[in-house]
Amino acid sequence: MPRILLTTLNAKYIHLNLAIRLLYDLHKDYETLHWKEFTIKEDQQAIAGYCADYDIVCFSCYIWNITPTLEAAALIKHISPTTKILLGGPEVSYDWSTVIAQDDVDYIITGEGEIPFAAFVKNYPNVELVPNLVWKEQNEIHYNPQPVEFNLQQYEGRNPYQYDDPTELDNKVCYIETSRGCPYKCEFCLASLDNKVRYLPLDTIKSHLLYLMQHGKVIKFLDRTFNIKKDFTIAMFEFILEHHRPGNIFQFEITADIVHPEIIAFIQQKVPKGLFRFEIGIQTVNAKSNLEVSRKQNFEKTAGIIRQLQDKIEMHLDLIVGLPLDYWEDTKYSFEQVFQLYPPELQLGFLKFLKGTPVREKYLQYGYDFDPNPPYQIIKSNFLSAAELEKITFLENALEIYWNKKRAFHTLKYIAAHYSIFDFLLGLGTYFQTQKEFHRYTIKDVFTLLHSFATENYCNDNILKDLIAIDYYLHYKIKPQNLLREEIPKKQKFELLEQQGLNPHQFRYIVLPLKFNWDIFISENTIVPEEQPLIIVYNGKEEAKLVNGKEKTLA
Repeated sequence: MPRILLTTLNAKYIHLNLAIRLLYDLHKDYETLHWKEFTIKEDQQAIAGYCADYDIVCFSCYIWNITPTLEAAALIKHISPTTKILLGGPEVSYDWSTVIAQDDVDYIITGEGEIPFAAFVKNYPNVELVPNLVWKEQNEIHYNPQPVEFNLQQYEGRNPYQYDDPTELDNKVCYIETSRGCPYKCEFCLASLDNKVRYLPLDTIKSHLLYLMQHGKVIKFLDRTFNIKKDFTIAMFEFILEHHRPGNIFQFEITADIVHPEIIAFIQQKVPKGLFRFEIGIQTVNAKSNLEVSRKQNFEKTAGIIRQLQDKIEMHLDLIVGLPLDYWEDTKYSFEQVFQLYPPELQLGFLKFLKGTPVREKYLQYGYDFDPNPPYQIIKSNFLSAAELEKITFLENALEIYWNKKRAFHTLKYIAAHYSIFDFLLGLGTYFQTQKEFHRYTIKDVFTLLHSFATENYCNDNILKDLIAIDYYLHYKIKPQNLLREEIPKKQKFELLEQQGLNPHQFRYIVLPLKFNWDIFISENTIVPEEQPLIIVYNGKEEAKLVNGKEKTLA
């Protein structure tokens, strides 16, 4: 019996691959079948050395790992020319001809893998009848396409994580699927190719979830639209609330404009703050663009749902730059509308031409030029020039550094209310890259460059400069170097601390003079002139806190 290894290269150590666990669980009685995960950052020689001990190495392939996977395959073949390489997964399920043509690749399974892999294991080396298998024989490429659909009810009673060390799950992102397929047909997404939604057995879903809650921490649902069925969604939420343990976080992909009122009421009444994270793909606010890619979305409804739930749910919103009919001004408008929802994370991605998607097949229609190598990102189109797209990458970098990493929260909320947040972040990102590399900077650089940019371009706005200083001082656990804004005089500072009953020998304090009401700014994002001191405390364990105003907590 051939020794077979199921493996993959994960993007990070904290990630887990559900696919190879499912396949292993289905075939664990095959004595010479094994599984192991690596990461894309691991030493390729070490990966190849491990894999070369097997007769067949089966890689799970995605857009983020296909390049290092093929490199590893070449090294395996160099060490052990007789080892066969089988690839599967979304990245090789479409447009696979150039991949199978490589000398180091022997087999490819396209599409859903359970049925073809079972046939492959059972019949190897006689693979002619394996459905959806691509293989080479005497320099000829063969393909056996068949319409197969795995019955998800066969997963009843199975637990793909039972082979993991349960003590390690707490440090990983644990993935769970309750369904496959997506009812929507967004042409930039691979999920649009399977519009039939199928569910796993409910008892098995609950069993998997309970196991992960008991042993893991962050649990991410892979369903493309978790909230399709109202009753199912509420039932799963109820199960989570009944069984979750402290520290658990649950992440779902949600289509916001179809969230049922009963789901909203359930969350508002029963779900504790911080337990759930919702990923919501808004992509664009441009109705014409949405229609062009067969996407249905009511942004007003979406925004309304987000506002109703954002006090309970941590929102991660996504935008895509480069969709058909999205010009510069459309991109700007979408960004500003979505930013003003103030999500904890706003992901600004660039259109990628994934293999198999309709948008890739129709690229000439819109004058698209895209990188032929993964991740197949847009270079230019009839709607955005290469120069415009490059400018938006500067904005994306500034967004990541200052907003998503929570370094200038108050500053950017103020900007969004009083200026163009798109223009501000575009200018800031452009300025930043003239001074530092986007991946090589210090925290001090982050704030000094922000302050310099604001001083140069918004020289008359003292409120803006005050907020930059406040964000700087609030970012640290230990009292930082006095920078950007001077404190009130020392004697006045200690008198004020004494009046407030604060002990400067227990904690360290910064006291800044303000000329506007902080409480009103925090609650309404509005500036009301009023002179008041702002007291910031450092306990050395957590990021700084405000003693006065809406953020009084001293931890």
